[in-house]
Formats: sequence, structure tokens, C-alpha cells
Amino acid sequence: MSSPSTPDHFVSWLLSHVTSDASRGIAALRASRRLFSLLGDPQDRVRAVHVVGTAGKGTVVAMISAGLVSGGHTVASHLSPHVDDVRERFVIDGQLPEWDLVLEAARQVCAAADEMKDEAGDEMGRPSRPTRPTRPTRPTYFALTAALSAVIGRLVDTDFLVLEAGIGGRVDATNVMSRTDVLTVVTAIGLDHTDVLGTTVEAIAAEKAAVLAGRSDVVVAPQLSSGADRVVREAAREFGVRVHDVETGANSTWPDVAEQTARVALDVLGRQTGRTYTPDSNARPPGRFERLLRGGRIVILDGAHNPMKLGALVELLAEERIRPAAAVVAVGASKDLDACAAELIHLAPGLIAATFGSPGSVGPEGHGSPDLAAALKGAGAQRVTDSGSVQSAVAAALDQTEQGDTIVITGSFLHLAAARAALDSVAAEHT
Repeated sequence: MSSPSTPDHFVSWLLSHVTSDASRGIAALRASRRLFSLLGDPQDRVRAVHVVGTAGKGTVVAMISAGLVSGGHTVASHLSPHVDDVRERFVIDGQLPEWDLVLEAARQVCAAADEMKDEAGDEMGRPSRPTRPTRPTRPTYFALTAALSAVIGRLVDTDFLVLEAGIGGRVDATNVMSRTDVLTVVTAIGLDHTDVLGTTVEAIAAEKAAVLAGRSDVVVAPQLSSGADRVVREAAREFGVRVHDVETGANSTWPDVAEQTARVALDVLGRQTGRTYTPDSNARPPGRFERLLRGGRIVILDGAHNPMKLGALVELLAEERIRPAAAVVAVGASKDLDACAAELIHLAPGLIAATFGSPGSVGPEGHGSPDLAAALKGAGAQRVTDSGSVQSAVAAALDQTEQGDTIVITGSFLHLAAARAALDSVAAEHT
């Protein structure tokens, strides 16, 4: 196809790779590796940090990147998901890259993706070959964004590449680095994406820890599961990787853990480069306990989207002594609705159920708001409002609260942009 020439064209091109038959598992990894190879392996051009885990990856990536920037380096970072702007997935020195730079990188990535299709088509055209392609034909959306991060970094000649992995590790699209000096960071591991990674914490930890093969150092954050911790350490011993532990106090909050994890990673990098780096505790991507003031209310946007992360959000609110008056919640259709509801009921006395996406539309969708409302009531919530759309839910939250109150909007990253837009459009009416 023609290379993306405008921001809208670029977004459409990316979304065209979100399909029901998209490659998964080892096929997706092979496609990602072929894509990076055709691009000249830009991920191996510089020293890299690879962050895997279930919770806190994006915040740790942002803090490590900010620390490296403050130490005089230029850094390309890959984060996922984005909230308001797709460029949040491939930032330079913590800032959104200019569109001209993104489109230049996209031209290179699009050409490589087209070459993959040509290779597969050539092989299928030969009678002596199997009737199905032996080469991967289509990189995933996630692989494309990871490749864009590396190519944009190459275009501006960054010193470091800091990559957030996707849902796994062993067959994740970011598991493409071949340098032995890649620093791996393992954040807290829990149950999520069990249909792909396995049904136990130990199985999921094994998938994520597999990225340690061929590397030399790993930073291991405190684990909620002793089984996950054991599996990661066994993998480190198997692959001969040095373990750097993250020590935290008994009363440490989740942001404290993220900051200390970034600090240990930066200390390891500092010993390698001869410099001193300090993490920036304020460096967080959008939608990670993000605070806004709208209509006289304090609004917290947080993309917690599984029981582990929702439980952490409840704990953080308690530790910060924040008592929300209302919460707008939506849960992805692939998530365990009852398990999420069991955590959501602890957020606020007033819960407002919403949904996002729609059947047949491009991209993920949420559980229907009637089903979510029923699950919340079944879990013991006393005040539940079924508002349907995110816009209606935000309006209801403002109607049900007063100036000075706190509203939490959570349950998924995928409705935060719509919630922010709704806040901006209707909050003035409630000031």
C-alpha cells in the first residue's frame, strides 16, 4: 500500500493491522523479527532497556527514560497503550515526536511491511513450495509501533531505546534484541491475558522471564506472588543473568515501588556508562493515576484494567487518603468481569457503569454497561448507575458530585480519551 502521508492516513494504516485473524504467539514474533530485520535491526543500534511484567511497566519506562534524559542522553521510548494520541507509543525524550518525523519513520516501516507481503507472495507462487506461506506476511499493530519507536530513534540518533513489552515476553513483538547488554526490568507479575499466557502466575512469569535468554542483567521488582518471584529467579540462574533486587519498605505505595525499580535500573546503567542517573517520580504516561481539575472536581484517570491493577488502585487511593465520591468504570470484554467488579466496588460509594467500542467496530470493546452494572450489584455495590456511553457516565458523575469531590475514572485505558473529552465539554456546566 502507499506510505502514510498524513496523520489521519497513518492512524488508518495502523488500524488496518487490527484484525480478527492477526498473528499470535510464535507467528507474531517471527513477523516482528522479520520486520525489524528488513529495517536493518534499528533496535540493536544502541543500548536498550526492556521492561516486562503485568503492572507498572509504562510508569517504569517513563521514569527510566526521564532519568537517562536528565543524565544528558537522548532516549526513544516505546509505551503501550496510548490514551489521547497514538504518538504516546513512541516518544523522544519524553515528548511526542513531530508528525513529519513519524511519517518519515512510517514510510520505512510501511515499505518493510510491504516487502514481507511480497516475499510471502513469491514463495506461494512457486509450485515446489507449500500452499501456505512459509514467511510471515503481516506484522501486528503492536509490532509496528515497536518498530516505529526504534526507527524514530535511529532517525534522531538517540543514545538509548527503552521498550515496554506487550502482554508477554517469550513471543512478544518486542523480544527482538540480540545485544547481550540489554537491561531487562521485570515489574510485578499477576494473572492477566490468561487465554494467551497461561492460567497460573507461574506460567505467566515463565513466559515473561524467557526474554532473559542471552542477556546479562535483570532488575526484579517486588512480586506479590512467591511463585512468580521463584520462576523469574530460576530463569535468571538458567541463563546466567545477574539479578538486581529492588528493596522497598513495608508501607511503600505502588508509585514508590515504580520509582525504586527505576532507580535500581538507572544505577545498573550508571555503573555501565560511568554516569549517575536519578529517576523522575513525576514522569508518568497519560492515564496512570493522572489528576485533573474539572468543574471544581478532582478527577483521577487511571487505566487499571485487571483485578491486580484495580486492587492496586484501591490500595493507592487508601494510602493517599483519597475518598472518591463517585467512579466511572468500564471493563474490557476480554476481562474477567466478576473479578474486576469485586475490586471496583471498593472505589467509591457511587459507581457509574459505562461501556466503549461497539460490535463490528475496529478495535477492542467493553462489556456492556448493563452486564457491568449487574456484576457490580452482584459483588455488593449499593449505588450503581447504568449510563451506557462514557459521555453519559461522565455527565452522571458530575451530576452526582459537588465541587471539591473526587471522581475516579478507571477499568480500562480504552475509555479514558472519551472521558477526558466529555469532561472538557460538560464540566463548565457544573462549575
